[in-house]
Amino acid sequence: MSAPPDPPTQSLVTDEAGRKLRSRKLRVEVTAGPQAGRVAELPGPEARVGSAEGCDLALDDPTVSRHHLTLRIDANGVRVIDEGSRNGTTVDGLRIRDAYARPDSNIALGNSALALRLLDDVIELPLSSKDRFGSLLGRSVAMRRLFAILERIAPTETTVLVEGETGTGKELVAEAIHEESARSAGPFVVFDCSAISANLIESELFGHVRGAFTGAVAERMGAFEAADGGTLFLDEIGELPLDLQPKLLRALERREVRRIGQNAPRTVDVRIVAATNRTLASEVERGAFREDLFYRLDVVRVALPPLRERAEDIPLLVDHFAKQLSKSGAPAELPRATVRGFQTQAWPGNVRELRNAVARAVSLGAAAAGGESSAAPANEDPAALSAPVVDLAVPLKLAVERHVDVLERAYITEALKQTGGNVSRAADLLGCNRKLIQRALRRFGLRDET
Repeated sequence: MSAPPDPPTQSLVTDEAGRKLRSRKLRVEVTAGPQAGRVAELPGPEARVGSAEGCDLALDDPTVSRHHLTLRIDANGVRVIDEGSRNGTTVDGLRIRDAYARPDSNIALGNSALALRLLDDVIELPLSSKDRFGSLLGRSVAMRRLFAILERIAPTETTVLVEGETGTGKELVAEAIHEESARSAGPFVVFDCSAISANLIESELFGHVRGAFTGAVAERMGAFEAADGGTLFLDEIGELPLDLQPKLLRALERREVRRIGQNAPRTVDVRIVAATNRTLASEVERGAFREDLFYRLDVVRVALPPLRERAEDIPLLVDHFAKQLSKSGAPAELPRATVRGFQTQAWPGNVRELRNAVARAVSLGAAAAGGESSAAPANEDPAALSAPVVDLAVPLKLAVERHVDVLERAYITEALKQTGGNVSRAADLLGCNRKLIQRALRRFGLRDET
C-alpha cells in the first residue's frame, strides 16, 4: 500500500471566523557550527535566521550575518532567501539568492548548517475579507494577509517599519495606516530622506531659528513639528546620513526636538511610520545604520510583496488604473490579451511601473481596439508599439535622455492639467512621489501652481 500524500504546505480554509491561511510549521535542526544539535520549531509562514537577537532563529556564530536569510513557506514549499549576507547562503552546495529547498536539503550559512523538515502541525493566519486597504488593492493571499495585519495595527500607536521594493506602494501603506488611525484628523507629513541634500536634512527634520546658519533668514518648523498630532512618514529611512541618526533616535525616544540654533526643546506628539527598500539589518551589519535606531523603528515590520509574486492581482490593478484614466475620456478597459501579457512580465518597478504601462497602453489606443486581435502580443510591452524617430547622428545615451525627458514632461504636464495644478493629486494620478514632480517642475522650468 502506497504512503498517503504529504499535506500541502499551505491551504485556504473558511470557518465562522472568516477566511484563513493554514500553513505548516517548520522544524529546523542546526547540523554544523557552534550550536550544532540545536532544534527549533518555527511557526512560519516566515522566519528570519541570523546572529541578531531579534531573529526567529538566532545563531551564535560570528560568520553568520545579523539577518542572514529568510525561510518562507508558501504553496510551493520552503523558499530560502539570502538577505544580502556577508558570506552568502548555499543550498545543497549551490550558492543561492532565492531558491526552494527540498525536504532533505542542507543549507549552509557561515560556519553553520541547517536541516529543514516540514511538520504536519499547522498554524492558521487570518486573511482580510476585503480586497483593499486605503489605496492598496489586491485579492491575492499575500495582500489579504497584509491587509489583515494592517487592519490590526492601524488603530494603535505602534511604530511601523515598511519594507518593500521600489514601486510596491510603501507610501500608500503609511497613508492608509494614518487614515485608519485615531490620528486621521491630524496631519500626514511625508519626509523623503533620499530627496533632500545631506546639509539640509537636519533643518528639514527639526527646523531652525533665524540666523542659525547662512541662509536662515526666517524661523522655520521641521517635519516633526509639522506632523504634531498626526503621523510622520520617514520614507527611505536607509538613506539617512549616519551622523544624523543619533539625533533622530533621541527625537523618537523623547518625543521632543530642538530647532537648529535653539536650546529649548519642543515636545511633539507624532506616530512614526518608516519605509525602506533596503534590508536595514544588513545596513546595520555594514555600519551604515545604527543598531539602536533600527530596533527603535523595528517594532512592527510589514513587508510589501513585489508584483511578480502576486500576478493574480494584475487584472484588478489594470482595471482600477484604466478607470482612473477614463476620467479624461479614455477607454476604461484593456483587451484581455494585453492584460494576460502584463501577467507574464517581471515588473521590476512593480505597481508604479504597471500603472505607467496601463497609461501608455490606453494612450496608444490598445483599449480602443475593443478586441484581442488588436492587442499587443502577450510578451510585448505596449510602449514598444510607438516607434521613436531614429537619428544616428545623435549619440544613443543622449537620445535616450531626450526621449525620457520628453515623455516625463508630457506626463507631468497632462497630470497637472487634469488636476488643476494640484501636485499631490497629480502625483497620485501618476503613481509617483510629489517630490519627483516638484523636481521636474524646476528642471523643465514649469510653474508649480500649488
